[in-house]
Amino acid sequence: MQLTDSKIVLLLVCVICIITSLLICTLVNFYFLNKGSVIESWISPADHYLPLAFRVNSEGLIYYDHPYLVIRVHNKSDQWISWLAFGELFDFGIYEWKAKCENNVSGTYIYLGILEHHHGWCNEGIIVVKFDDTMQWQFYTSDETGNTEATVIDDVDFTVENTFKIDWTSSHISLYINDRLKTTHTAAVPQEAMQLFAEVGTRSSAPSCEPKCFFREGSFRETG
Repeated sequence: MQLTDSKIVLLLVCVICIITSLLICTLVNFYFLNKGSVIESWISPADHYLPLAFRVNSEGLIYYDHPYLVIRVHNKSDQWISWLAFGELFDFGIYEWKAKCENNVSGTYIYLGILEHHHGWCNEGIIVVKFDDTMQWQFYTSDETGNTEATVIDDVDFTVENTFKIDWTSSHISLYINDRLKTTHTAAVPQEAMQLFAEVGTRSSAPSCEPKCFFREGSFRETG
């Protein structure tokens, strides 16, 4: 079958459209990856950049409100937003960060950080300060085999900024809040390096207000 001039022109147009689309996608990805690098300067010290990935439903928001990177979802059912620093893994060590929340009410989930192995699968390796359907703030850890350990923290106001610190070794994880030791976990200690994250969400029943997490600019750092 011979190609007519019109078919050749149509084929060339299709090829040009495909190449143009690929070029646009490449430029968009480059733009957002570099935006992520800028955002990461708000999370960790300015000389330590990591790109951020985001997982968000239609009702999630992420923005910078000096001096915090803020994530929030509208008070509708089954809404989630999180950010995840995917450029580096963090192993045993001492880590510090500053954060606070708003609207930890029934129907909300707030994860104030810090480290997770497989994002979204909290029983495969996690170290986190969280509020969830237990209606309590907890220091929660799990290891890669599914062991979990949770300690209720009921003497801290999480709606004001606190300084959090973990001391993570192969045998224990200790949590400090404002330089005060809160608990030490030994039954569920992750053994593999993990990624920095934070997350908020809502349950199937819409809460009365919007859950929010505020992660302070430049606060995350390894201190030992």
